[in-house]
Amino acid sequence: MSEPGSANLAEGARADGGTPGFDELEREELSRLFGRVAWARVAVLPVLVGLVMWLLVTDETPWRRWLLGTLIVLASAFFLVEAGRHRGSGFQRGTIRINLTFAVLAQAAATFATGGLGSPLLPVMFPIAMIVAITTRPPTSVVLVACQIAVLWAMALSEAQGLVPNLNLVAFGGGSRAGWSDTHLWVNAAFASGGLLVVASLGRIIRGAFDAMIRRALRARQESVRAHADLSALAGEIAHELKNPLASVKGLAGLLAQDVEAGKSGERLAVLRREVDRMQGILEEFLNFSRPLVPVAAESVDLDVLCREVAALHEGMAHERSVSIEVRVADTTALCDPRKIEQVLLNLVQNALEASPAGTTVEIEASHDSEGVQVRVLDRGPGVAAEVGARVFEPGVTSKAQGSGLGLTIARALARQHGGDLDLGGRDGGGCVAVLRLPAAH
Repeated sequence: MSEPGSANLAEGARADGGTPGFDELEREELSRLFGRVAWARVAVLPVLVGLVMWLLVTDETPWRRWLLGTLIVLASAFFLVEAGRHRGSGFQRGTIRINLTFAVLAQAAATFATGGLGSPLLPVMFPIAMIVAITTRPPTSVVLVACQIAVLWAMALSEAQGLVPNLNLVAFGGGSRAGWSDTHLWVNAAFASGGLLVVASLGRIIRGAFDAMIRRALRARQESVRAHADLSALAGEIAHELKNPLASVKGLAGLLAQDVEAGKSGERLAVLRREVDRMQGILEEFLNFSRPLVPVAAESVDLDVLCREVAALHEGMAHERSVSIEVRVADTTALCDPRKIEQVLLNLVQNALEASPAGTTVEIEASHDSEGVQVRVLDRGPGVAAEVGARVFEPGVTSKAQGSGLGLTIARALARQHGGDLDLGGRDGGGCVAVLRLPAAH
């Protein structure tokens, strides 16, 4: 059985790196990274607002007050809008570019309004340049860092020429610039520009290492999926070749049983036929495991009807074991392929019956929750064996003496193919609960 996500990986091959799924995974991880950085504004914004408010109080320059007040309003509004838009959906590439462009322009305006090259906000340029280089690619990163450098030289020129008489803050001495010579201004602008280039280069190196890690992880996953597919195909071929001889053996054993009188020989033939049946069941599970998952034919399914059908199919087995089956499902519908989910529930209910002691009840429940639909199969058996534990869904892992260890593996794969999942856990008072999660029908 090929991994459910392998087809999606193949569709995501990149032209530049040839690594399937690279773009999708890189976009997802960068969105998370930028989201954490963006939410850091919650801590930084009050500090910056407090600083700006102090400057507004201590400096009565009209244009400075107007510019800083406008920046506070715009930054607060922009932050609130972005926080509302991306609370649940994350940041996409276009949104990241918009956020960083706004950050570069707002920081440049705030730096100019608070003293140019003598502004206490000037060092904020460097972390912004680092974030730009890590989260965006050229030409976006090149353009934004180039804008920052251009702003540095524009401020140096403005201060050297004295174009804004009261550019420097009153709190820092006032005047058209800080108390430097022209040479100091140009050298300061040059070193700041060099610092931005170094920081941007480091950001590109970090981004390159980040991309290389994603590629290595995806290639390792590809190789694992390919090896899994090859082994599954081989297992499928072997299982298919063994089915026909076993069918012949079973048929011949049936013919011999007709001519053998009751006694030791008859009992031996009965054991032979039972063992052939068991081997055929194991081979069928291997074939299910090795063949690719058929696409889901999803529809709105009444789980009450489906669960009662599964319970009816197990009435004979339940009677033999003196176990009852109780179904408690009402007004619960799921978006699923009924044939596939019936296969999952057949496996879960059969496991529950095999584990249940006589006189107990296997319960089947279903209900809606915040994430969709939950179907639970509960029993009063010994629970998941300690030696199996969390490995219960791995191929070949089983606590049954005659089990193949593939039933739960296939069941979870089918659940995840629907966008849901399957888990096993302990039950209060003893026993096991299997929880099947599925999307709800709208």
